[in-house]
Amino acid sequence: METLLHAKLLLSAEVESLKSGSFDQTYVKKAEHIISGESYQLVQQFVDKFKGKISISGEISTSSVIAALNDFLNVEVFKMGQENEMLFLAIALLQTFIQNNYTGPAARLKAISGLFGKTGIEIGAVNTALSRSLAIMGQPAYEFMDDPLYLVLSLLLLERITGQKSLFDVTPDQEIPLPIISAESTPGLLAVAYWWWARALLTQLSLIPEPSGFQASVASAIYQSADLAYAITKELPESIHEDFKRELCAMYYLENVKCSLAINTEHLCLPSLTRAKKITNFEFVMTGARATRTKYQQKAHAGLIILAKSFTFQNFALRTTSATPETFALESDLLLEKPHFESIADEPLDEQIYSKRQKVDLNAGYEEDKLLPLALRQENIPKSLLDLNPNDQPTLSDYDNIQLLLRLYTIKNTTPAKDPLVEEELTALLSRILYQNGEKNWSIFARSLWERSIIETTKAKTIERGLLQMQSLVEELDLKIKSKLVPSSNEINVASRLSYIHQLPFIPRWQLDATLAEKYMSLGILKSAVEIYERLGMACETALCYAAVGDEKKAEEILLQRINENDSDARAYSILGDIKQDPSLWEKSWEIGKYVNAKNSLAKYYFNPPPKSGAQPNYSATLKHLNDSLRQYPLSFETWYFYGCVGLQCGKMQIAAEAFTRCVSLDPYHALSWSNLSAAYTKMDKLKEAYSCLKRAISCDAQKNWKIWENYMLVAVKLNEWEDVLTACKQLVSIRRDKSGEGSIDLPIIEKLVELLVTSEYPEEPQQLSYFQKSCTEFICNTLPQVITTSARCWRLVARVELWRKRPWAALECHEKAYRAISHNPDLEVEEKVWNDTVDACEDLVAAYESLGEMEGKYGPGSLVCKDWKYKCRSTIKALMSKGKGRWDDSPGWDRLVEARSQI
Repeated sequence: METLLHAKLLLSAEVESLKSGSFDQTYVKKAEHIISGESYQLVQQFVDKFKGKISISGEISTSSVIAALNDFLNVEVFKMGQENEMLFLAIALLQTFIQNNYTGPAARLKAISGLFGKTGIEIGAVNTALSRSLAIMGQPAYEFMDDPLYLVLSLLLLERITGQKSLFDVTPDQEIPLPIISAESTPGLLAVAYWWWARALLTQLSLIPEPSGFQASVASAIYQSADLAYAITKELPESIHEDFKRELCAMYYLENVKCSLAINTEHLCLPSLTRAKKITNFEFVMTGARATRTKYQQKAHAGLIILAKSFTFQNFALRTTSATPETFALESDLLLEKPHFESIADEPLDEQIYSKRQKVDLNAGYEEDKLLPLALRQENIPKSLLDLNPNDQPTLSDYDNIQLLLRLYTIKNTTPAKDPLVEEELTALLSRILYQNGEKNWSIFARSLWERSIIETTKAKTIERGLLQMQSLVEELDLKIKSKLVPSSNEINVASRLSYIHQLPFIPRWQLDATLAEKYMSLGILKSAVEIYERLGMACETALCYAAVGDEKKAEEILLQRINENDSDARAYSILGDIKQDPSLWEKSWEIGKYVNAKNSLAKYYFNPPPKSGAQPNYSATLKHLNDSLRQYPLSFETWYFYGCVGLQCGKMQIAAEAFTRCVSLDPYHALSWSNLSAAYTKMDKLKEAYSCLKRAISCDAQKNWKIWENYMLVAVKLNEWEDVLTACKQLVSIRRDKSGEGSIDLPIIEKLVELLVTSEYPEEPQQLSYFQKSCTEFICNTLPQVITTSARCWRLVARVELWRKRPWAALECHEKAYRAISHNPDLEVEEKVWNDTVDACEDLVAAYESLGEMEGKYGPGSLVCKDWKYKCRSTIKALMSKGKGRWDDSPGWDRLVEARSQI
């Protein structure tokens, strides 16, 4: 029953559900406090019980404080057999820390002064040491956070409960064993502890600017498999409904996505989102519909809309009646508050979209397993969504709203910033969450408002509302804002704010402020941005702010002052190195904190030294620094990719192959990584492996990358895979024809294909053609003539295939076009080579007239290919001689024409 109680706690189930069941009432009370947003009461009980019990010997430092906390837990707190009680305490500490720093309102208690109070210790120094203990790989955690003691204690307790090596004691040079969770052998309560440990680690990661370190690896390992959820569900009583187990699995997949977003492995999000969608039976699709967006608009124009409907509400939505954040109307004289859509069935959707995007494949239909399933045509929209009123869609469950938000974050992290089409997609997602009737969860609604505001601040007509809404949401946390722009409501439901905090990406209060400062920076309001950064104590961000506007001297002063105050801030050293382009500063950053970005900067410096340095590229040093970086943070796709590219450039194919293998394991859908891996294998004479990699590359999003198709074609030629060679040729022509014209045709390859094609007899019946023959014939005879402009050689190849098809009249037309292509060259009268080439073409055409002219023509028996072929021979030779008369009379080419005329 303990596992069931903790499962309900993981899900933030309703308090009433805890009263039905034979649970230990002591633990039920604890769970009620946590779910109701009153975790601080358990923390207060803990502080009262152990008041003044922590003592520190010697100087106050990070190591001495952690050692004191470990001694305190060993002697006073952690007793064998009390893991369950300690787990509740760890959860309460974590939730209180999150309430104080992420959701608000802050719980008014000071555990640090209570636990350390009787020893005469300087509390401020202890608090600073605790903040610094949460640093990861040289990146300091935000030092002005509230009550870091809660998170540190929670992490220490969870490490002990799970029996894992403490990450506070691990040095960057060490290796740690990653947790392994089995659905069969891992006890349910231990799986719960692992789950909460992963949540606490993600909380710690959100305190630093960039994800790195062992924390990211451990959290990823815990969320790696759904066994985490199955280890819990296997110990639940048989009477528990399947919906409860499905909800636990759904929550696992949502948090798996959150973890992937937090550690920059966004490419792993889609499979988990797809599984969560199936578990909750959620249906949604993005499509187009005509809409009016302004008050005076007479004609509706096409826009994007998300049609969505929830089919599972029981156990998949927390029923709360909490107030939602303050919202602001647009109050525009021109724009409507939200677009007004016409009925989806008013106009065929394929006509709307096809008129906008001529190259859309209308046969693509509806693809479900995408970040945004797209319906191009009305008949592709699922029947359950087709009848929805686009202006009044039904309320979605909380889990389904979270799925839409997570998809939004995944799209933001994997697409270019400020892309108009992407912003339309994001706006459609947010509109579906915001503009629905019914009760709304505070966290979900606030996060949606925040993301909408970020988009609105990029547009002139909505920037005012966007900035006002952002300022209001910052104040809504009720944390450290003394004077407020908008009066706040007294009704605050802490439980509603905390209920889905572990499924949504963490945004601490200072990050909200910093994002507002970034917006001010983008608008040129430097003073307001700097004021926010200085209020938050973010010296590095303040320096970057000045550097961005060209005031590098001021940026250097700020960073030097920061280093004087905290000489262990590796990030400050690294940023100062970036500004001054000084390798010694990056080396110092690596020495004191193993800060991976410092090594990445060193690698870029030695790969392409600044002109002022006078140094030459040093690929060995580049590879060494990248290797050091990857040893510390092996989850960085960008670093592995750069590592592989350097390996290719300096000819170290083994390194390149290893690097790009890691790239495709991190992102199996990255076409360029597959292509580069194939290049390394090709250099190593592993053609079959290269061929397999290129097949994966073209199956990914590489439809417009002609280099990948060219590599695929060349490797396929070496392996005699001629059907694939043909496919690649067709794709190359399709991609490059608009820009390169006939330059998109690889003539030697086409000649080889034609050679293979015509070696066999043309069958009597077209149905007897093989796939290769049919496809190659269509390509040579239908596609290439649309691309050829000046290449007589290409026309002769087409003529040869037409003759093989027993179409001599078509072959003769191709010979005529070949001659015209070269005879219209303006250099004919000035360059003898062009003159000789034209004479060759003329002789070929005369030979074609002679050999094909009297064959059976296009219209069957009685018709000829060219009845007056002799006349055409003479007139062709005469026309060419008239062009060369007076300039090429004495040339060998002229003599050949005279001889050819005499032989007709």
